[in-house]
Amino acid sequence: MSDELGNRIDSNASLPAPHTAFVCYIRRDASFLSKLKDAFSKHPEPPIAEKLPDVRFHHGRRRVDEFSWMENTDDPKFLQHIKLENDYADQMTKNTALLRYSLLREMQKRLRTPNVLPPLTTLANGYEYYTRSNNHGQVYCRKEKGQGSLAKEEILLDTSFLRSTNSNIRKVLLSPDHTIFAYTIEHEGMETGSLHFKDLTGGKNVKDNVLEEVFNFVWANDNMTVYYTVPNEQLRPWQVYAHRIGTPQSHDILIFEEVDDMVFVDIVNTKDKKYITINANSLSASEVYIIDAHHDMSKGDTPPLKLIERRSSGIEYYVDHHDDHFYILTNADESGNFKLVRTPDAQPGREHWQDLIKVKSTEKIEDIDLFRSHAVVYAKREGLPVILCYDLHTLGMHEIALPETFCVVNPGANLEFETDTFRFSINSPFAHESTWDYNMTSQKLTPVRVHPMHRFDATRFTCERIHVNAEGGVRIPVTLMHRKGIAMDGRNPVLMRSYGAYGQSTEPEFRVEHFPLLERGWVIALAHVRGGSELGRPWYEDGKLLRKKNTFTDFIAVAEYLVKTGVTNPDMLAATGTSAGGLLVGAMCHMRPDLFRALILRVPFVDPLSAMLNPDLPLTRVEYPEWGNPTADPIVYDYIASYAPYDNIPEGRTRPSILVTAGLRDQRVACWHPLKFVARMRERDTAAGSGSDGSGIVLAKVDVDKGHFGAGRDQEQRLKESAFELAFLISQVQR
Repeated sequence: MSDELGNRIDSNASLPAPHTAFVCYIRRDASFLSKLKDAFSKHPEPPIAEKLPDVRFHHGRRRVDEFSWMENTDDPKFLQHIKLENDYADQMTKNTALLRYSLLREMQKRLRTPNVLPPLTTLANGYEYYTRSNNHGQVYCRKEKGQGSLAKEEILLDTSFLRSTNSNIRKVLLSPDHTIFAYTIEHEGMETGSLHFKDLTGGKNVKDNVLEEVFNFVWANDNMTVYYTVPNEQLRPWQVYAHRIGTPQSHDILIFEEVDDMVFVDIVNTKDKKYITINANSLSASEVYIIDAHHDMSKGDTPPLKLIERRSSGIEYYVDHHDDHFYILTNADESGNFKLVRTPDAQPGREHWQDLIKVKSTEKIEDIDLFRSHAVVYAKREGLPVILCYDLHTLGMHEIALPETFCVVNPGANLEFETDTFRFSINSPFAHESTWDYNMTSQKLTPVRVHPMHRFDATRFTCERIHVNAEGGVRIPVTLMHRKGIAMDGRNPVLMRSYGAYGQSTEPEFRVEHFPLLERGWVIALAHVRGGSELGRPWYEDGKLLRKKNTFTDFIAVAEYLVKTGVTNPDMLAATGTSAGGLLVGAMCHMRPDLFRALILRVPFVDPLSAMLNPDLPLTRVEYPEWGNPTADPIVYDYIASYAPYDNIPEGRTRPSILVTAGLRDQRVACWHPLKFVARMRERDTAAGSGSDGSGIVLAKVDVDKGHFGAGRDQEQRLKESAFELAFLISQVQR
């Protein structure tokens, strides 16, 4: 399912030096890969899971699931099966150990920078805030502004104490007067955390004031009240509570509750700190309430809620505030790619919304940031980033010339409201993240931190955009990254990557795991299929619900094009996808297995029918607008059943090699999805997974300590996971 968090890598983290000189030559040693091939010719027997047929009827359809018992993830039999799968995967890949070591060192080298860089600072309330890394984690710090080298560093939080607890910091937020440092600790695999408070005037945690099961939180302006959301058993944040510092959580006041099972609740401060917004959003509709951030909670009075606009199917909106107007980003009035409107405080309803910024059909507004005199609009044009600067006084607007074309733009923290300068960063395929300041009045762009990769010549590589014709004459954008001058002779190894769901775009971003492949002559192909929002809201709508198969046929069209035009051939074509992207790649196993040599499915949503038939699972009800409700509608049931990878595994067909990963603590895509998928592949073909019949091997790797986002902020572990996956690809494709 959806993936809201990215796996960003800290380029300043300390890394061990290479161990031995000979390792760097492993990737060029053809005989080494030949030995890998020989090693794989003698395979141990894969685990065969027990079959316990579970027959159920839906809308008169009979469905037999012989591995539904795996859905009880506490069953000792299931845990033993995980161990067998992990042992088998280890045996099948033990001869890639040296290759994995080499790949790990290569990625570590790409994360080094030529010089030690000072931390980036954020200015707020007379302080310079920054984070730095040590050998054990992140350290949150601040110094008084304007003191230069004489300023004394104040450590707000040293996260070293979390290193041995499988936990990390989810969010930090200072009180408005900057005297209390609030932070949530998220335990590995969990979606909620415990909220802690540190008194910066005394340097100690506020005693007896830890809040449990917190999803998100914001401060009120009295510096003593926080509002926070809590989820239900289905991981849906549904309640908002108010908490007074120094009082027990049992005394907290319920402010808001959303009973609609398809609606998430979140809370946000407006940029001018005047209001707190309570956002009750489904995947296709919005409802926003506001609270006066200055409301006095000292007497326990519940703050009044003010509704902006009642929820209406298909209408989404997001609210900020400036002076005496609400600024609203919305898709109302057939503005599928969103527009910016404003309305007076006293008249927040839709009938009073006045258009400020509308975009072309090839553009889509993704976010806004308000300042005293300007609004910054982050948008996409033909799937590529654009930043627009709108003068709130003159109503003039200009576009910022970005230093990169193929990139991802990330807004900075930009805590200051009274400023002419804002900060953003750029993430591009062949360079570390760079940071820029832009003066909205002088229209001057200034580099804050731009640093090259260590001993890497980006001019040897190229990034280009092509278009591929798919069914119905639709043109699919594809981003290609590769070494310059490669021959289009059909012999280039290619890795396709895509997501294609929830309107999430597949971005041309910096991914350290791409570099070992690029250096070995691989082509990276990002397929911007329908279901994402690269080309706006209609692009997303065309890849969901009863049009979901467009996502798969788009991906196939791109693969066929890469073969037809001589970029590669099916024996050198691989693909990878995560979560809902894993569903996409998993569908290739039954739709076009002849097109691919190797597939990696990371925490894949491969049994969507079982998931969507069970409303008690986390997120199922919330996901109905994306996939449909097969319990209520037989047409939806039949449609999901027609593409679900788990329900369409054919008998005895030659398959590509497949690596499936999972996390036992995954609360979004339960680990039974991939394990049932692998078990049924082996049940449908007893040779599946062994490679003994000439088809590919099938491996499942389960991390028993991790959740949906894998290693999270543990950089070294993330690199090891990537090295394992890369070694699998190379050993299967470059045989």
